Amino acid sequence: MCALRDYVLQFKDENKPIVNLPMINPTPEVFLLVFAIVAMIIAILLLSLNRLIAGKPLPRKDEAPFECGLNPTTSAKKSLSINYFLIASAFLIFELETAILWPWAVNYWELGIAGMISAVSFMIILLLGLFYLLAKRALTI
Repeated sequence: MCALRDYVLQFKDENKPIVNLPMINPTPEVFLLVFAIVAMIIAILLLSLNRLIAGKPLPRKDEAPFECGLNPTTSAKKSLSINYFLIASAFLIFELETAILWPWAVNYWELGIAGMISAVSFMIILLLGLFYLLAKRALTI
């Protein structure tokens, strides 16, 4: 231990100040770049590992859909009814309505008449969408 201390002290000059290198203060861009590089490395590593472990691809007949031991009788590429999409979009619209109107309901007294007008106009627009769905008979089974 003394040899190490003597070695360090021989380079220390009392007349010169000890120069410390400043720490690098990384910006958010540096972190983003490092994150992107690490993510690409991990993705390439996982894809390469998958290629090594998976081996040869299966023959085409082994990739056919399996239906209880029988050969498939119909195509799996059937189109869905448009009513499914209308009901799904209606669900999303009215779920979004709840998420948007909740903060309005919490701050009802602070928003005043301007908040009331905006909330009512928002609900009228959604009500027009509901009338459109009823006119298209999207909600009938």
